[in-house]
Amino acid sequence: MTIQFFTPRGPGNEVLKLPSSLRKTVKWLPQIGDLFPDFAVETTQGTLRFWDWAEGSWVHLFSHPAAFTPVCTTEIASLASYSRSWTACGIKNLALTASSITEQQAWHAEIEDMFDVKVDFPCACDHGMRLARIFGMVHEKESSEWPIRKSFLIDPAQRIRMIFEYPVFVGRNTDEVLRVAKALQLRDRTGAATPADWYDGDIAIISDNRPEADVIREFGVGSTQLRPYLRVVGQCP
Repeated sequence: MTIQFFTPRGPGNEVLKLPSSLRKTVKWLPQIGDLFPDFAVETTQGTLRFWDWAEGSWVHLFSHPAAFTPVCTTEIASLASYSRSWTACGIKNLALTASSITEQQAWHAEIEDMFDVKVDFPCACDHGMRLARIFGMVHEKESSEWPIRKSFLIDPAQRIRMIFEYPVFVGRNTDEVLRVAKALQLRDRTGAATPADWYDGDIAIISDNRPEADVIREFGVGSTQLRPYLRVVGQCP
């Protein structure tokens, strides 16, 4: 991966001068649409090679600070409690943290006992946060010891489709990850866009000029032209 140098510029394309401590040099800045790199890692379910394991599925790859920490405990429990929803959407979860496999397994046993859930997805040991640094999961000004709570949604073609970043002490929202995954899958199936605050089954947006007959064939109902620039359709498949 090539090294990229970022020179900040103002509205008139002028170079903005920053203190040297604020200048960034990175090997890779993950962006939506990027092909996610392959890697091998030890997990609570054995050695995993990412591309082979992920083949044919969507993946929610996420970082969290450490085992036996309070916010992470609630996150793992929440993700585990949605097991049927992940399966229904064809999504695999993969956690990434620097805690050892032994620590994570003991911690998961406590989570399962406390929350009456089954942690059925692999959780990887990222020694020295090596992968977390490559994937932009370590933000030094937030914490130099722990990764932030970063999530990638990766499609079956291994392309990044969503990136979420949460601070260390704010837990992520499981419903939001699933909401966005369903919106992306709707987009892939139908070409529809989704409005603000959309949930599965809500009206969608027809953002192109397809014929009405195509809309009816795709969605089973006709569209409504609210404004020249806003066309919506209900009863999404």
